[in-house]
Amino acid sequence: MKDYSEWESFPDYENESPYIENPNRPWLKLRPDYIPKTVKFEPIPVHEYIKKVASEFPNNVCVYYKPADKKYTYRELNYISDKIANALYEEGIKRGDAVGIMTGNCPEFLFCCVGILETGATVVPINSLLKETDVAHIIRDAGNINTVFVHKNNYRTMKKVKNKSSLKNIILLQAETAKPDTITLEEFINEKAAKQPNVDIDPMNDIAALLYTGGTTGLPKGVMLTHHNLVSNTICVLQNYRESREEDPDIYGKRASVTVLPICHSFGFQVLIITSVIASMLIMFQSFNASEVLEAIEYYKCKEFVGVPVMFQMIVNSPDFTERDLSSLESATSGSATLAAEINKKWENVVGFKVGQGFGLTETSPVTHNQPKWLNETIPESIGVPIVDTDAKIVNPDTLDELPPGEIGELLLKGPQVMKGYWKDPEATAAIFVGDWLRTGDLARMDERGFFYIEGRTKDMIKYKGYKVMPKEIEEKLYEHPAILEAGVVSAPDPTIGETIKAYIAIKPEYQGKITERDIIEWSKEKMASYKYPRLVEFVTVLPRTTVGKIFRRKLREKAEKE
Repeated sequence: MKDYSEWESFPDYENESPYIENPNRPWLKLRPDYIPKTVKFEPIPVHEYIKKVASEFPNNVCVYYKPADKKYTYRELNYISDKIANALYEEGIKRGDAVGIMTGNCPEFLFCCVGILETGATVVPINSLLKETDVAHIIRDAGNINTVFVHKNNYRTMKKVKNKSSLKNIILLQAETAKPDTITLEEFINEKAAKQPNVDIDPMNDIAALLYTGGTTGLPKGVMLTHHNLVSNTICVLQNYRESREEDPDIYGKRASVTVLPICHSFGFQVLIITSVIASMLIMFQSFNASEVLEAIEYYKCKEFVGVPVMFQMIVNSPDFTERDLSSLESATSGSATLAAEINKKWENVVGFKVGQGFGLTETSPVTHNQPKWLNETIPESIGVPIVDTDAKIVNPDTLDELPPGEIGELLLKGPQVMKGYWKDPEATAAIFVGDWLRTGDLARMDERGFFYIEGRTKDMIKYKGYKVMPKEIEEKLYEHPAILEAGVVSAPDPTIGETIKAYIAIKPEYQGKITERDIIEWSKEKMASYKYPRLVEFVTVLPRTTVGKIFRRKLREKAEKE
C-alpha cells in the first residue's frame, strides 16, 4: 500500500493546461495571475486525500449531525472508516467490487464511503427516495453488488429488492437492533481492528464511484468516476477560489459548512469531498428546513451557502429570512437548475450580494463552471466561466462546428474530471464523446468575455409554428407575476400545428381563488413575444421534481400528452 503522507499538489502559473484546446479562450484573459493555469499532482485515491487532511486536523469536528445532536471528529472519521474497511475486507470485499449505500444525509454515509474506498471497491450511492423498481435496476445493473449499507427507514425497500437479487449482506444504519437477515453497522464493525487494508489502487483507472443519473429520460445510467476524476475536480474547484498565490490559512480547519444537498447525488457527493479535504465542520441535516438552515448559518457564521433553486426559493420565502443575521456569508452558489431572477433579487435585497450560478453534470464529477470572486461581478443568469483545467466550447449540434460568441449551440466539455464512461454501455459512451470532448446535450451560448449561459436541454426545446422556444425563458418571465410560486413549461400536443406551449403553475396561497388561468395567459401576452407566451395554462398544487430538486419535465410532458 502506497504512502501518501507527503503528497501535495502544485499550482502551475506558467504553463498552459493540457486540457485547453485554444489558449485564446476569452475567459482565460479574465483570470488574475494568482489563479493557476493548471495544477500538477501525483494521482491519489479519494480516501487517501480525505484521510491525509483528517490526520492533520484530528480534533476538529468533522460532522455535526443536527437531528441527533451528535458530533464526530476527524479522528473518529479515520477510526470508524478503518473499522468499516477492515470488516468489509474480511467479508471478502476486494478491489473491483462494488458496495451500495442507501441512506439520506447522515454521518454514516461519509464513514461508509471512505471505508468502502479503502478496500479498493466502488461506492454506489442509492438515493433514499427511490422506489423498488429503480433500486432493483441499480443493484442488477451494477452486477457486482452483494453488500449494501441501508438506513433503517429504507429497509423495507431493500428487503423487496433482496428477494429478487443476489444481495448477500444488508447492513443497517442508525438501527439499534437488526431486522431479519440483516446486521447493524455497530454489530458489523464490533471488535474489528481500525486497520486500513493493504490494497494497491490505480487512481487513474479504478472506479471510485458509480453514480446513477436521475433517469429523467428513462432508466438511470451508471456513470463511472475514477479516483482521479473526483480528486481533480476537487483540487480545480479549490484552486479556482484562490485569492492570492499564498495558501489561505483560514480555509483549512476553520470553516463550518451547512450540508443540505443530497449527498447521494453527484453535486452533494462532491461538495462532501470538498468540505472534507479542507477540514470543514459539516453541519448535516436529514432533510431541508429553511428556518433550521438560516439559524445554522447565523450561529456558525458560515461563509458560503451552496444549494439548488428550490432551497433558495424556500429560504427567501421563509419568515426567518429577514430575521436572521446572515452577515457572515461571503458567497452563495446555486446549481442543478436555473435559479429564477425574482428569487435572486429577493436574496440580494436581504443578503447584499447575488447568488452565483454554477454548472456541472454527473458525467463531469460534477463541477465545470462557477462564478468566483475574482470575476468582480456576479451575473445571475450566467453559469460563469470554466474552472481551472477545464475547456468548453459551443458547437452546432448537427455539424459539431464551433460557433462564435453569442450564438446558441450545444455545450461541449473537456477536462480531467470527465467520466471514464457509462457502466457496461459502450454505445452510450461512444455517443456522448467526440474525441476527448463530452457532449452535454445542453443548449448554451458564450458571450464575448467568456461567460456561459445555459438556454435549455436540446430535448426540452419547443417548436411552435417554426419558432424554437426554450422553456426556461418563459418560466423566468412567468416568475415576475406576483401570484406565481412555481412554473414549469413544456410542449403539448396540438392537432393543428403539432405542438404548442403549456405552462403548469403553482399559485401562492394568498392568490388562490383570486386569479384564473386565463388571467395568466392574458398577462403573458403583454409581457412576451407573440410566439413565446403559453397558449395553455393549468394550475397545480405542486410541480413534480426529480430527487435533486429539478423540475421533472418528462413527467409534465407525459401529463400534457394525456390531457
